[in-house]
Order: sequence, then C-alpha cells, then structure tokens
Amino acid sequence: MILSDRYRFVFIHIPKCAGTSVRAAVLPYHDADLRFLKTVERHPDLGEIDFRHLPLALLRDLDPEAFEKLKTYAGYAILRDPFQRFRSAVSQRTKMYLGKEFAQLSQADIDTEIDRVITYLQSEPRVIAPEFIHFARQLDFVQLEGERLVHNLYPVERLDLLVAALSQKIGVGALEIGHANKTKVLRHPQLKHVLYKGSAIARRVLPATMYEGLRVSARRMLMKSNDTAQPSDFGGKPVRDFIQSHYADDIAMHKEILAKMAT
Repeated sequence: MILSDRYRFVFIHIPKCAGTSVRAAVLPYHDADLRFLKTVERHPDLGEIDFRHLPLALLRDLDPEAFEKLKTYAGYAILRDPFQRFRSAVSQRTKMYLGKEFAQLSQADIDTEIDRVITYLQSEPRVIAPEFIHFARQLDFVQLEGERLVHNLYPVERLDLLVAALSQKIGVGALEIGHANKTKVLRHPQLKHVLYKGSAIARRVLPATMYEGLRVSARRMLMKSNDTAQPSDFGGKPVRDFIQSHYADDIAMHKEILAKMAT
C-alpha cells in the first residue's frame, strides 16, 4: 500500500493486478509508515503478514490511523478478471515457492499446486498467509462489511485511465508505468524438455555468475509474456467452477467497472 499524506491519496496494491508497476511509479510519494513497504513482518498475534498487500479488515486492525485516512483520502486500485488473475497467481506462486517458471512445470505439478491453493482457501483462514496472499479476494481490498471504501477503481485493461487520474492527483505530467511480474511462457513450447534439460546441465557445469548471465539472456530470447489466458485455457472445469464460486463478487465487480469504463 502506498499512502501519501502530502497528496492525500492511497494506492491499494491488490496482488496480481498490475499493481507492482503502478506501485513503483507512486512509491516516491509515499510518506507514511514504512511498514507498508515491507514484504513480510511477523505480528505477535496474527503471525506473518505481507504488509504490501493488506486487505481492509487487516488494515483496520493493524493501523486504525491509516485506515481512517483511507476513508477520507482518494483511494485507487486496479481490478483484474479473476480467471486470468488466478492463473497469474499460480504462476507467481510456483516462481516464488518452487523456484520454477510456469513454463517449466508439468501438468501434474500445476494440478498439485492448484489443489494446495484451493484446499487452503476453502479453509477460510482469518488472515491469509503471505504465501497465499496472491489469491486473496479483490473485494476484500476495496470493500469492508458491505461498504465500498476505495472508490477510484480501474480495470487492468484501462491502466491508462488510472495513470492519468493519479498524475492529475499528484500534479505531474505523466507517471512512468512499466511492466512487472508478467507470466512467461516459451515462444516454442515444443522445445520445452530440451531447453530445460540443457539448463540443468549448464547449471551443473558453469560457474554461478556465468550461468546466471546465460539464463537471463536465454529467458529474454526464448520466453514471452502471456497475459491473454481465458477461463477455458486453464485448470479444467473443477478449477473454473471454484473460481466462479469463490470469486463471485470479484467477477461481478470487475464486470461492473468494465461497464462503467465503457460508458
């Protein structure tokens, strides 16, 4: 979360909604508690908490002063199609906790991780653990107890409108928004096994710095962003049914904001 007392705005960073790019652009205007910039911090009662991604109920409990500012300052957030977001969150999880790009995983690996995520979410934890925060409902970051508290909502498809609104709020010409944390897939999927076998051999025989340089160069040449996944592209019917049910409010909210932008 980025909170600016000087400019009286709050940017709520909903995970896996292109928020990393926007967060980096507005970071220089953050002048509130530095805890909101930390990845993970242990709370004596609630355990580990990702302070960059705080659902509103948690923000209210952890920092009532910041929560009150949220209710009076201009609040901004980005929303994303929940089906695409779920796929992106799985990709992020495998990168962070399995140490593998999504393209490296077998279907069995993917199914195992999806089952682990769904089982955890169905347990309805009071506080979502940092390793699952990318799967938190989007609604929980903008609404609390039925009241919409963050009013400036933009679909990721209209990031340009958010950039314009924030630029005007801050009083700058135009914020520089890059791209970060995109799901990567191979340009030539048929070469998957050959490429990753070669990578494993290179890791064993090359010095670490040489291997890392080679890996980064190969990744740039051989992989591409994949942000066009549709519900039918991922997970099969049981997974789609889970998303449809668990994220029903997110689906409705995303459609609402898309329709609003269209008019």
